[in-house]
Amino acid sequence: MKQERLFAANEVLAGLSLAALAFVWLLAFNQLAPESLAWTLTRVSGVLGYSFLALSVALGALTASKYIPQWLSKALQYGWHGLLSGFSLALVGVHVAYTLVDTQYPQTLLGILLPGLATYAPLALALGTLATYGMVTVYISFASKNKLPRRVWRTLHLLAYPSFILATLHGLWAGSDNLGLLYTGAAGMVIVTFLLRIFEVRSARQVKA
Repeated sequence: MKQERLFAANEVLAGLSLAALAFVWLLAFNQLAPESLAWTLTRVSGVLGYSFLALSVALGALTASKYIPQWLSKALQYGWHGLLSGFSLALVGVHVAYTLVDTQYPQTLLGILLPGLATYAPLALALGTLATYGMVTVYISFASKNKLPRRVWRTLHLLAYPSFILATLHGLWAGSDNLGLLYTGAAGMVIVTFLLRIFEVRSARQVKA
């Protein structure tokens, strides 16, 4: 019951935050907000979205493994994994939306949706677009886990790793902030958790053999 209340509270908080961001977006769209506001929110939402993505991928690698503390139940593991993924995708949506009303490097909807058509850092933004499509695919596969064949679900879910790589390159090449430590730490966390999972799977196979 406490877990359900916690997730419900998080959903309410996320909904209120998105409503506030949507209101600010309308102000920026109608040129009623400070010029720097859209750019600031674009950067903040991108950084936060990337951070949640890294946490989600890392937690996903360790979910139901021996490296997760015993007091963290499987329900909580899957719950937080899904919640982090949802927050990441929502923040990426905010990030994309604010590039449409940014006054410094404004983009068209077509430039955002089709890789290579952006007017600013086209390669970097193309990688961001592809990363977003990958994240959407992973989230849909997560939500449809019980409806998909296990092999298909696992294949789609593994797109989280190339999506994370693309998002990292997007941030490094398109971002104007000095966030090398963030990207290094996030990449290191994902790599370590991935290797731990591979080690556990191989050890289990050797025991069975």
